[in-house]
Amino acid sequence: MVDSFVVRIPESLYKEMLAHIEAGYPDEACGVIGSVDGQVVKNYPTANAAEHPDDFSIISDADLIRIYNDVDEYDGDMIYYHSHPRSEAYPSARDIEWAKRGGYLYLIFSLQYRPEPPYARVFQIDQNGGVTEGKVEVI
Repeated sequence: MVDSFVVRIPESLYKEMLAHIEAGYPDEACGVIGSVDGQVVKNYPTANAAEHPDDFSIISDADLIRIYNDVDEYDGDMIYYHSHPRSEAYPSARDIEWAKRGGYLYLIFSLQYRPEPPYARVFQIDQNGGVTEGKVEVI
């Protein structure tokens, strides 16, 4: 289990992520960021492949394989990100169930205070469903 952690995101990549999240509204938007030692190095915005994108987000298997292979090229880590258009930036029960399988970090944007800009929080979700919050630093 991770005690505390920081995910550092260059401002240019953070702005790309925000644009992707905003463009998906009112549905959930999703993607992956690739990181090396907690430093984000690449953004992979994806389409939301969920059957009901208004309340859940899923990345297609084809997109996941493409992203995984690219991240593997630079020996990075994948961080899943998605938006909560109408609720807090905190993992839902369904988010926790999905996250328990993969062990990825989850970065969640909330648009609940629109038209204010979305805000982001990052979480580690362990195999038992325990949630630990980290810190997002835009650099």
